[in-house]
Amino acid sequence: MTILAFLQNQWARDPERVRALIERYGERYRRRLIPYALFAGCASGRNLNATFGEELCRTIHWDEVSREISGRPDFVATPDPAHIAAVLEYHKPDIVICFGRIACDAVEPLWHGKLIGAPHPAARQHDTMLKLGLAADALRNLIGNRNP
Repeated sequence: MTILAFLQNQWARDPERVRALIERYGERYRRRLIPYALFAGCASGRNLNATFGEELCRTIHWDEVSREISGRPDFVATPDPAHIAAVLEYHKPDIVICFGRIACDAVEPLWHGKLIGAPHPAARQHDTMLKLGLAADALRNLIGNRNP
């Protein structure tokens, strides 16, 4: 079973350096960099591990609805429907999870399979962790006892 998750866009302390590395090493590198950066200690990764669990997080394919890379936490990326469609075609997921309204609004028109919407893992609302936990429960219910 293939699970694909979309976030808004990649964040980096030095976005120019990250862009240059992706330009140099290509798409395969970009795909590997997303989960590495996400789970290297940032708030989003910590909250995802706390609610979905590290083991489940490792089985999910992670991507973004925009290829834009920002160093500002207040940056709002412009979703790229062609990129989203290409990611969906590449992974051919059974289940898609969208984190954040921007990601959900961008993916919903392009994906007609099983879809779980969740808040952005670094959202500052009081119920973010509760809603992330509910999304994790929904995913576990969909995959049942099968290993993803």
